[in-house]
Amino acid sequence: MLRMVSNMKLTCEDPTELQKTLAPYFAGFNRTTECADAEGSMRFMHPQGVIVQKNTTSTFGKEALTDLFKRWYDFTGPYYFNRYDEKYSGGGDWIVVEARMELVKVQGKEVILRGEVMHIWKKEKDEWLMFYEQYHVDN
Repeated sequence: MLRMVSNMKLTCEDPTELQKTLAPYFAGFNRTTECADAEGSMRFMHPQGVIVQKNTTSTFGKEALTDLFKRWYDFTGPYYFNRYDEKYSGGGDWIVVEARMELVKVQGKEVILRGEVMHIWKKEKDEWLMFYEQYHVDN
């Protein structure tokens, strides 16, 4: 996937530093899932971002992603987006995060889904935006 992205600076930075860089962005994004705020979630997405459910669907662009978040939150309600077994790579203007995930309802603590997720973040000016999300739901 990364070879398809133009103007990529291929550097390999310390994964711990990459994790520290994205920590405030993940924390902010997670706050939007915890209150099911579609517009808030979009503030962390690149305007030309893509969300892919592996082998199923893909959604591209600000309007379509905003609609996707609204429909998703109508379905799920507020939830905690838990990531674990995270692997960080990249550098320069790109950071890739691969992880296991578990989405847990805020009310009742019911697990909505478990699976794998990959996020590619792109630095735009002085902020990081999620450019690409790909996820796969466990059976």
